[in-house]
Amino acid sequence: MKLVKLLPLAAIACLMVSCENGGSSLSDSSTQTDSLMYYLGQMNASEYLQQAKRDTTLNEASAKQAYLEGVRAGLNALREGDDNYNRGVMMGMQMASNMLSFSDQMDVTINKSVYTGSLTSALNADTIPNMSIVQAEFRRLMTSIETAKKEKDDAASRETLAQAAAKDNLPKLDDDLYGKVTSKTDGQKLDMDNEVTCEVKITKQNGEAVSMPIQDKGKIGNARSFPAIVSIAMTNLKSGETGEFLTTAHALTNGRAKQLGLEPNDVLKMTIKATFVPSEEKKEGENAKPEAANEKPAADKAKKK
Repeated sequence: MKLVKLLPLAAIACLMVSCENGGSSLSDSSTQTDSLMYYLGQMNASEYLQQAKRDTTLNEASAKQAYLEGVRAGLNALREGDDNYNRGVMMGMQMASNMLSFSDQMDVTINKSVYTGSLTSALNADTIPNMSIVQAEFRRLMTSIETAKKEKDDAASRETLAQAAAKDNLPKLDDDLYGKVTSKTDGQKLDMDNEVTCEVKITKQNGEAVSMPIQDKGKIGNARSFPAIVSIAMTNLKSGETGEFLTTAHALTNGRAKQLGLEPNDVLKMTIKATFVPSEEKKEGENAKPEAANEKPAADKAKKK
């Protein structure tokens, strides 16, 4: 690893040394490098505080202190002039982050010593590990762990959802969906593959809005247009109707609830209004009908002549 790749960390390291020596602001004796490091610190602080606007817990003094301790620990982990050691540090930090995330998302316990033991034995072996075998086994195990987690979350979230729906006296529409029509119309029933325009509002049970971008136009049943549970909800509406539905964060996000700042068991309320959009071919056909009706048979035209 070239040391130049570590420049951002090295730059922050200089900044931290400066701060610890009383360099929290610029003075007449500051060099250009000091100034550069000062403004780099200001930029990093600004990024942190922007995040704190969305997550107010980051504004707490204890959170800021923990963050600074983490930054200092990372900076002190590197050795000047020892590229391969620094390469190992960067890999260790990356793996630590991945392990924390994986452990949190999959509810599993990670034994770091198994990883380091495997890494050590493979690095000192006479042959390179067979990547085809390694990757196949890795994928098999990942699939097994993910399946077990999904089954666990399915059962737990559905039980929580059923209890919430019972309180609101909402009928069951699907394993992960309860709801009813709140504003009726005489429009046609919506089905899978229908093109629709829609308004979708999602909130938690306490009324807190859930920020999840959903298209305002698309095809029902198309995963690129709408989450699967939203499509199922739409098929319980007629064109122009509005419905109120209950589902879970687990079902809505297809198992990615925690990545979006939600818990799998969070019960969510969806208010959906959907309107059917005729296909362009059908529109053209309907526009052509009046003209066709005004056309007289060829035989009549011949008689007039």
